[in-house]
Amino acid sequence: MATSMRRVVSGLTGTPWSVRLAGHGRAALEIYDEERLIDVVVATPVAPELLRGARRGVRAGHPYTLAWGRLPGDPADLAVTFTRGRLRRRAHHAEVTAVGEFVWLAVAAGRFDGVTVTRGEATCARRRVGTGRSW
Repeated sequence: MATSMRRVVSGLTGTPWSVRLAGHGRAALEIYDEERLIDVVVATPVAPELLRGARRGVRAGHPYTLAWGRLPGDPADLAVTFTRGRLRRRAHHAEVTAVGEFVWLAVAAGRFDGVTVTRGEATCARRRVGTGRSW
């Protein structure tokens, strides 16, 4: 059975990550960290993980942070915020990019240690950002 794949690079160019849409029957998004597969998100209508993973990395001496998850039924009010620090907290509101109509990605230039996903005024998910290991 043939697998259709295409590389998606918009928004990730210059970062340590790349993604690829794949599927044979059911759509899937493969997420790579420096050519190493770190996650596969399969399209499903049940039990969506709004925030599935978050990582940070460095490319050409510049730090970046990535988060990803499943798109909710109505993604219009979905927001992603990266944070750093405890005493002098720094926040960066990232642009959310829908991929394949079932997954979102958000990337920020900088080293962040936390990510929060909100819908409207409600906080839906939080996660510490990891480095160099699979989720």
